Amino acid sequence: MTLANYMRAAMERAVYHIQPEDGLVHGEIPGFANVNAQGRTLLECRHALTELLEDWVDFRLSRGLAVPTLDGIELPSRNEF
Repeated sequence: MTLANYMRAAMERAVYHIQPEDGLVHGEIPGFANVNAQGRTLLECRHALTELLEDWVDFRLSRGLAVPTLDGIELPSRNEF
């Protein structure tokens, strides 16, 4: 499995809601600590969430930290290459 498959599986779990106080779209991925974003539109929010997820995964793997297994996809830490 590839990183692209992992990213796709993670983004499929994303949940979105509109914040009533300002009308912004808020998105998050359950099980991914601090991976949340917002935007004026769903598309903008999704784009920001995707970028943040990429950075989050890269950060964790580069430091040998685990990331959740999704749909049987396990990503090895950079220390395992």
